[in-house]
Amino acid sequence: MLTGMGGVGKTQLAADYARTAWAAGDLDVLVWITASARSPLVTGYAQAGIELCRADPDYPKQAAQEFLAWLTPKAGAEPCRWLIVLDDVADPDDLRGLWPPASEHGHTLVTTRRRDAALTGEGRRLIEVGLFTDAKAVSYLTKSLATQGRSEPSDQITVLAADLGQLPLALSQAAAYLIDSGEDVATYRDLLANRAITLTDAAPDRLPDDQGGRRVSARSRDRDQAAATATIDPVDE
Repeated sequence: MLTGMGGVGKTQLAADYARTAWAAGDLDVLVWITASARSPLVTGYAQAGIELCRADPDYPKQAAQEFLAWLTPKAGAEPCRWLIVLDDVADPDDLRGLWPPASEHGHTLVTTRRRDAALTGEGRRLIEVGLFTDAKAVSYLTKSLATQGRSEPSDQITVLAADLGQLPLALSQAAAYLIDSGEDVATYRDLLANRAITLTDAAPDRLPDDQGGRRVSARSRDRDQAAATATIDPVDE
């Protein structure tokens, strides 16, 4: 379970973990659900139930429960390796009765800003995702610009990192804007300091690290049926 303030990159970390596991062939089923409320959580489970269990789409709550039951280990059945990502959980109560079952072969990854005790227990572990250190923030900006042949005064990069509060998401967007626009760090800092200019004006046209229009798939490598896909949009952190 990844917890931390908005903008520290919880969603990006979860997406990288999920993509890596899928690409490595370590998973048979991957489901990503935006879990910011109970309704989309049920809808996401239901969609997976429809795709993987042939559940009735007219009864989403039942379809959701059929999917959760399908994940439950069964004696004598061939193990199914699955990962369920519940992104942006806003209220632990939304998960009441909807936690994926404990399984030797399955894992649940949650991203949230909450730290409630209700999110822990039953083998769950809370991992704090924090801000970059000053050195890490400066290193990130320096290396990001260097990959595009850009070199900026170290003092300007240091103060820009401080301006952005060492927030990973803000740093990645700043780097993308500097690379796309060709502007120098001093000019970008002036944009940030100008209260008449909105953050949108200082954002890149295309966000880095799969932010923005990214779509993460819920996929199955079921050995006995054709691969099923249910596409769900995550909320970027």
